[in-house]
Amino acid sequence: MILPTILYALLGWLVALAINHAADILPKRETLLQWPVCSACGTRRAPLTWSVWLALLTGRRTCARCDQPRPTFTRSLVVEVATPLFFVFLINYYGVSAYLILVSLYTAILILITVTDLEHRLIFNVVILPSILLAIAGAVVADKPAWPVAMVGGGAAFVVAYLAALLSRGGLGEGDVTLSAFLGLIIGFPFVLLSLGFGVFLGGFVAALLLVTRRVGLKTFIPYGPFLTITGWIMLIWGAEIWAHYF
Repeated sequence: MILPTILYALLGWLVALAINHAADILPKRETLLQWPVCSACGTRRAPLTWSVWLALLTGRRTCARCDQPRPTFTRSLVVEVATPLFFVFLINYYGVSAYLILVSLYTAILILITVTDLEHRLIFNVVILPSILLAIAGAVVADKPAWPVAMVGGGAAFVVAYLAALLSRGGLGEGDVTLSAFLGLIIGFPFVLLSLGFGVFLGGFVAALLLVTRRVGLKTFIPYGPFLTITGWIMLIWGAEIWAHYF
């Protein structure tokens, strides 16, 4: 199992590069099929600088033309470390299987959504809508969760999140609603209800903590997407066990 794990970790690193590229390009509303460029001067980045690890190893942390550092260096580094670790965990948890590929795709999507929501307070339709279609196809083909359970989960999560968005008056946005529907499809009913509840609780707890420590004000917008993705991923992996423990 050592060789498959190493190869899958390498795949996770390549996926991390794609996630970072997408997170850089999506806010510009441009096509993802373009060469990575320096955000300061627009110069094409050399392939060895696409990865922050390779950039560090080759001493190319700044742009060769304008000498400006990569503004998303820290985020890119975190993603390049975290994504391969997620992939290593997944292959050891599920083994080599078709569902491993599907859950890895879901994980990559949730990481990308977390990054863009933290940085730009946005969950892009160009990401979440195709992801919903993927989740529907995954439920039908892989039967995990069974497609009726997935459909009910997606519908229930959409309704609950939509009502919460109306009541919160801006606390939850359109992206949070569509993200909830996606989570419902990949987690299934009734596990997604617990996922949403934990996500809102976690978001409220962190918001209260930030208020007490005066890191944010009463009118500061706190993105809920990252909290929904965290609890959603946990329920994706251990939903049945957690539900059985509490109910």
